[in-house]
Amino acid sequence: MMNTESHSTERNSTSLEEDRISCLPDEILCHILSFLPTKNAVATCVLSSKWRLVWALLPNLCFDDRLCLMYENTRALTEDASTRFEDFVNRVILCDSGKINKFSLRCSRLINFSRLKSWVSCAVMRNVVEIELNLDNYKHIKEAIELPESIYTSRALEVVKLNLKFFIKTPPPGIFFPSVKTLQVALNNLDKNFPEWLFSNCPVLEYLSIKGYLYVGDLVTLNISSLTLKRLTLELVDCVGSDTELEVVIRAPNLEYLYIKDYLPISYMVDELHSLTKAVVDIDCEYIGEFLSIDAVAQGVVQLLRGVNNTKFLSWAKGILYALVFARQMEDFFPTFPFLTHFALEVDDSGWHLLPLIFSRMPNLESFVFEVDEDTDFDCWWAEEPLSLPDCFLPHVKTIEMRGFAGRKNELKLIKFLLKNCEVLNTMIIKFQKKRVQKMVLMEKLCKKLSVFRRVSKTCQIIVL
Repeated sequence: MMNTESHSTERNSTSLEEDRISCLPDEILCHILSFLPTKNAVATCVLSSKWRLVWALLPNLCFDDRLCLMYENTRALTEDASTRFEDFVNRVILCDSGKINKFSLRCSRLINFSRLKSWVSCAVMRNVVEIELNLDNYKHIKEAIELPESIYTSRALEVVKLNLKFFIKTPPPGIFFPSVKTLQVALNNLDKNFPEWLFSNCPVLEYLSIKGYLYVGDLVTLNISSLTLKRLTLELVDCVGSDTELEVVIRAPNLEYLYIKDYLPISYMVDELHSLTKAVVDIDCEYIGEFLSIDAVAQGVVQLLRGVNNTKFLSWAKGILYALVFARQMEDFFPTFPFLTHFALEVDDSGWHLLPLIFSRMPNLESFVFEVDEDTDFDCWWAEEPLSLPDCFLPHVKTIEMRGFAGRKNELKLIKFLLKNCEVLNTMIIKFQKKRVQKMVLMEKLCKKLSVFRRVSKTCQIIVL
């Protein structure tokens, strides 16, 4: 009996000492390491002779100097720490010539810019599929930075993400990124020299994302024209005090998704969006009147809405409705959306009286989400009567969701108005503000009032949350 117990203990001890992970094939070990930052993955080389070169097989090389901050326990990298980080990147990327899937570099302080060109060139030589460069805090860089020409001609490269705080030197003319399908660009200075060559000559580009900051007082034209583009995200930040005038031109007949966030919209020429199914428009009107006339902004918003009227899904922020109030003097200021089935809008104090007209221009609308800003003074909404329209002018609406409900009396008037004009409405969902005091008491009062409202739809169910 004692021999059996001794044998069992010995077997368990051997089992505990056995390194089963190291016995796994290199492909599996490499897959495990791919979930670690490159710096930590390289550190496994000291574990044993088996691990010494496993990291060199990594398909993804991701470098982030924020890890150095963790080790140094400081908020900003010293020049010495930045140099060591660059030396590490240099050793890793140049140590092997095998194919890599992704090269990612996030760096807050690059000392030697010539190395950047060398790293990108090496990654391209290793048939990299995705390149991501995120370089910050380069306000002192006055000249454009040059990337290797090979990045623009690589046939292996499919994804390019450039988040740069400086200008890129324009390469020689020709076709760029012959195989790139995804291109994300964020530039700190968007001016008249904006490198449209980055995307205007990409033969297979499907997803384009542009984020630009406007500083200089100049006329900037952003021309986006592509036969292959399917998704476009555009975020334009006009820094306070800038008097830049921006013109945006979009021609993309195969575009399916469009997202635009613009702080001071001026001019939009959007046409040939025959395939558009979803459009999200976020206009911030905080600085309207300070740097731009409200009439100019209203005109830009109307131009944009006319360009996206083929969409099936439309979402907009409260700034749109605010601008439309000042666009009423324009002839036919709100277009018809013949194919729209879902509409989501955010509202505040402005433009409530335009909603009936807006809904009447959406003849096939089936559902919409109505979100009230928490700071809205709803009592001013019903100061004047809605535009006269025939009864039941929302003949196809089946679902309505109201968010940010606060229990004000004029919110009830809006609900009453909708219940009277949606003849096939199945569900109305009313969601109270999350931080509303005495929420349960207000919900009970609301339910009692709703019970006496006339509903033109016999199947309508109201859910209060």
